[in-house]
Amino acid sequence: MGRWAAMAAVMLGVVTVATWSRGESEAAPQQRASGAELFSAKGCATCHTGPDTQALFEAFPQLDDASSWAGDRKPAMSATDYLAESMAAPAAFTSPAFAGGMGPTSGMPQLRLTSEEIAALVAYLLGT
Repeated sequence: MGRWAAMAAVMLGVVTVATWSRGESEAAPQQRASGAELFSAKGCATCHTGPDTQALFEAFPQLDDASSWAGDRKPAMSATDYLAESMAAPAAFTSPAFAGGMGPTSGMPQLRLTSEEIAALVAYLLGT
């Protein structure tokens, strides 16, 4: 491939990535906004503080700074995956601070969230 053809290919790649990134960044605020709405609508704010939401009862894990700790909860699991798992199956991991675990009598409801709802909530909590 000639030098000009190689440069053209690189420039096309840069333009493609820039366009994709711009579309991605435009979708992210909408997904976060949807997550913020769900956080209130699904009752999460009853027990959990969110990035811009004060909990009614502050007795459970506060999620306003989830990006600083969620990636450290389970070895080899990202913050995104940990939060998604916690929403889909709340008893999948229990913090040692809860000693005996949440168990079936936990106040944490099974919300039966769709994958889109989980993605929106995770985006809201992590600010992504």
